[in-house]
Amino acid sequence: MGRDLSAGLVNKLSNRGVHIADLIELHLSTPVYFTSTNINIDYNSPTAPDSGTNTYLAQGQFISFDTVTEASDLRVGTIDLTFTAVDTTTLSLLLNSEYMNKRVVIYRVVLGDDYSFTTSDVYMIFDGKITSYGIQEQERSATVKITVASLFADFERINGRKTNPTSQQLIFSGDKGLDFSPQIVKDIKWGT
Repeated sequence: MGRDLSAGLVNKLSNRGVHIADLIELHLSTPVYFTSTNINIDYNSPTAPDSGTNTYLAQGQFISFDTVTEASDLRVGTIDLTFTAVDTTTLSLLLNSEYMNKRVVIYRVVLGDDYSFTTSDVYMIFDGKITSYGIQEQERSATVKITVASLFADFERINGRKTNPTSQQLIFSGDKGLDFSPQIVKDIKWGT
């Protein structure tokens, strides 16, 4: 993905002491905003599901995410976001909402020595949707890994009809031809 970084940001990145924070948006039924830095960061994201400035929390639940790689060819990129499951806040959000295919956006912000930044100091590094999550328990800790795929995850999927009554009724209302399809247990031989 091409980056349109401002000259000021390029200069900031070339300095010796660069402070970087990641901003994570989880677009669940109740949107969640986390940051990887030690202070809360207020930012008006263009991709946030609610309007206005949101506070990205330095809460200690977000642990890390995989390295984001980019390529010139079309491929489905996936990363894992890791959260602590000792504090069950994130886990309960996933369990109590429809999480599949919900959008996840990750921004990187270059901070000044006083943690200040402008909107030109923020750039997107990943945009995708949740495909699954899993809980890993150890003796003294637990983590939640959320797998997120790029927006091209469904690029090659072919949508179609299914051989069940509901799918048949969508096209041919009143047709009962597939009402008993779940009861057929042997292979159907087509042709001779």
